[in-house]
Amino acid sequence: MQLNADAQAKSGIENYSSFSRNEGFIWMPVVHHTGKKGMYTEMRYNYEDLRTASVYIGKNFSKEAAVSYVFTPMLGVVMGNFNGGSLALKTELEYKDLFLSMESQYTVSKDGTENNFFFNWSELGYQPLKWFYTGITFQGTKSYKTKFIAEQGFFAGFVIKNFSIPVYVFNPFHPGKNFIVGVNVEW
Repeated sequence: MQLNADAQAKSGIENYSSFSRNEGFIWMPVVHHTGKKGMYTEMRYNYEDLRTASVYIGKNFSKEAAVSYVFTPMLGVVMGNFNGGSLALKTELEYKDLFLSMESQYTVSKDGTENNFFFNWSELGYQPLKWFYTGITFQGTKSYKTKFIAEQGFFAGFVIKNFSIPVYVFNPFHPGKNFIVGVNVEW
């Protein structure tokens, strides 16, 4: 995995497909761009809710060192089946072949606090080869006045030039397991 640095502009398209027995198939595309000075923009679809688009703007704060990092606080607008706003923080850390990434967001609904939610997606991974990485993952959601819903799992990914293909399995030892497959490209 490589962190986004402030010195160069970088763009990407992420296409995630979720498969589960309970929810069927869900397609979640994400388009992002980081400018030369670290300004960050991101557009998502089906991420916060089905038939819902969101647009985020933020700023990267990064440093390349023995432990490299990128922190990206963001502010977003959510439109569609769910309408409201969101505060988010992307965090990426790297040390040699180890990496940690987390994305947390708190999203508020214009229709009332009962629809507000907190979401976190985290990955702890190891990239032993230039073309292969693997690790553990976690996603959790906390809606207003409900219990925290947590899912743990594993992931493995393959890198081919500018493309990465991650495969995730959540709740792998339970009947309610679900899979997410990504086809992502950066330039």
